This record gives sequence, structure tokens and C-alpha cells, in this order.
Amino acid sequence: MARQSLDEFLTHARSLVDAALNRHLPVPPACPTIVADAMRYSVFAGGKRLRPMLTLAAADAVARAEGPDAESAFELALPAAC
Repeated sequence: MARQSLDEFLTHARSLVDAALNRHLPVPPACPTIVADAMRYSVFAGGKRLRPMLTLAAADAVARAEGPDAESAFELALPAAC
């Protein structure tokens, strides 16, 4: 992966985390609509991405040190980040 700025890294990592959360949160009819809406409201409220960003940054650092590309490291770390 080419060098990127911190802003680019955070934007990319946040989009991966948001997409994964969106895929894995239950939706009706798996759970009541009011519960699904409440979970989405809580999870997607701003400012709740520090730990996921740190998890993905650690995966990126290990990937750079060990040699695999960062995207595969992100995919492996994404469940823990979420």
C-alpha cells in the first residue's frame, strides 16, 4: 500500500468499519424495527471510532512490518475493530 496521510487512513478505515457494522447489525424481521433503529442510531452516532481506528492502525503496522498488504490485514482485524 502506498504511503497515505493520516486523514486518508482514517477516512478509509472508518468507511471499512461503518460498512462492516452496517452489514452485521440485525434488521427487521430478525429483530423489532424499534430495536434495529435504536442500535443503528447508537452505533452510527459520531465520535465512536477511536478503538476501531487503533485496531486497524495496529493491523496496518504489523502488515507493513511483516510484508502482507494492509487490505488483507484490515480484513482480518475488522471483526475485532467492530
